[in-house]
Amino acid sequence: MARRLPSLNRLRAFEAAARHGSFKAAADELCVTQAAISHQVKALEDELGQPLFHRGVREVRLLERAAPLAARLTRSLDEMEEALEALTGPVMTGRLRLSVAPFFGNRWLLPRLDRFHARHPGLEIEPVLSFDLVDLGAHGFDAAVRYGTGDWPGLAGRAIYRDCVGPVVAPHRVAGHHLPMTPGDIAHLPLATTSNWHYDWEAWFAAVAPDEPITFDALDCDSRAIAFDAALSGQAAAMFDTRLTAADEANGHLVRLHPLTVTRPQGIHVVFPDTRRPDPRIEAFVAWLREEAAADG
Repeated sequence: MARRLPSLNRLRAFEAAARHGSFKAAADELCVTQAAISHQVKALEDELGQPLFHRGVREVRLLERAAPLAARLTRSLDEMEEALEALTGPVMTGRLRLSVAPFFGNRWLLPRLDRFHARHPGLEIEPVLSFDLVDLGAHGFDAAVRYGTGDWPGLAGRAIYRDCVGPVVAPHRVAGHHLPMTPGDIAHLPLATTSNWHYDWEAWFAAVAPDEPITFDALDCDSRAIAFDAALSGQAAAMFDTRLTAADEANGHLVRLHPLTVTRPQGIHVVFPDTRRPDPRIEAFVAWLREEAAADG
């Protein structure tokens, strides 16, 4: 008996729109116009004889009765992809649009991204630098590179590295001091931190001088970028991951005040929508990031 199914294009448009909660994001994923997604979904609604979305002024919302259909379509399309990959191997081409924190993107990711493209010539990484913790699906992102402890509800994640921090500052700030400096002398320098990670200094002092109570004050900066600039300019010493300071230490823009480093709970993660089957292209990007981080560590 012949299958009584709507057009696959209509089903794909509906599934993508339902998964993203956005016609625009679905259009970006399928490389068509937003009008085309709207047309395909409307044609499917007409064929089924019932609406699937509530259409507002600036948003669309999947109707509750259509949610089971969307979920089963997602599973079915995932299984179709798996079957094709089993036959031909994973598709490692196309474009991955990533939301990336500007500080990490500018200082670490962008200078080495050509190495990833050389390894995967058919796959393009499009980093979009932004401080905003965006809704990935609604804004057309495949994944994000985020800094934190790995707790982002509704998202799957892959840890790239945890921070291994130590104190650094511009060399002219400590001219005349013998390096490495004692913990007590470091505590008397101007110190910079950020509100989210102000315990880094406390953890470092506790590790370097466990039997010596050390008091200190630290300037609370609005972002890690500002704290890093404070260290580069010599305004204050800052506590940073060794991977992010390695280049500036090598060229003499920063000096390490003490060799001890401590590992912290926070670090870099790649996060993406929590689906049953992660995109193999994202997994390849994760593997490359881990390799690069290990080489720097």
